[in-house]
Amino acid sequence: MAGKLNWILLRVLQALLGGLFIYAGLLKHWHPEEFAEAVRAYQLLPDVLVGLAAAVIPWLEMAPGFFLILGFKRRSCLLLLIVLTGAFMTVILVSLARGLKIDCGCGLFFQRQVGLVAALEDGVFLAWAAALYWWELRQARFTTT
Repeated sequence: MAGKLNWILLRVLQALLGGLFIYAGLLKHWHPEEFAEAVRAYQLLPDVLVGLAAAVIPWLEMAPGFFLILGFKRRSCLLLLIVLTGAFMTVILVSLARGLKIDCGCGLFFQRQVGLVAALEDGVFLAWAAALYWWELRQARFTTT
């Protein structure tokens, strides 16, 4: 019984995380000009790559979110979300250190400037995805031994 409850909890937490990334990606996908401006404001990419980044990032969020909800390749999806969230958090912290006063372009809930709140949010998502990955890895090890 405890194993079944753990599995249900794991799947619910994965679906919630996947849904958040789908939502964030959809907002960016539906507002490409605004997201491209947010990417440009970070001043980390040459202008010729801003459009490409603005077009690709939403799909890099939505695809693993979608497959995570479906339960397909869960560990791979979680790894991709860990890498993405770690990259987003790094970019926010670098921009904060550079003193930039820009919209984070995060795509969740409301607009806000680059700052500790946005970095903390990414830290929560990073820890959430990492914990789920560890949980999946642990479950896989117990079922193969």
